[in-house]
Amino acid sequence: MKIRLKNALFSVLFLGAFQGFSQTISLQLSDAQVLNRVTEVYGHDFVTQNPSLLESMGELLNERITLATSVQSADEKYPVLSSYPLVNKLNPSIQGADFENFDLQEFNPLVYHFEFFSDKIQVMRIDNTNYIMIVNPIITTN
Repeated sequence: MKIRLKNALFSVLFLGAFQGFSQTISLQLSDAQVLNRVTEVYGHDFVTQNPSLLESMGELLNERITLATSVQSADEKYPVLSSYPLVNKLNPSIQGADFENFDLQEFNPLVYHFEFFSDKIQVMRIDNTNYIMIVNPIITTN
């Protein structure tokens, strides 16, 4: 519970520093939606053999990834999501988001290879949208 409270406080403080963000959104996926997204990337057999993966990815998707709306500026420095490689080792047919017809309800951040379990904040623009994706760091309690 302390970790969730720290994550929430950290997100609020971090997002407060960005005045251009007009709205923040967390994914808040159901267990079935988390399972579908994890299975899409890692496959059913891998998920079955690694049950802790589902829990850690669910925490990532629902508690550490936040989306914010922000109009893109000409001098923006955020990397675009399409600049990250796809995680397609276990599922070679995996495809990234359709940025021309982006649907937040179908969006699966797990298909992109970036540091999900970093101790640093990561911010990236979702191509051709007004969405910024923020991956909050892991905060551990001692």
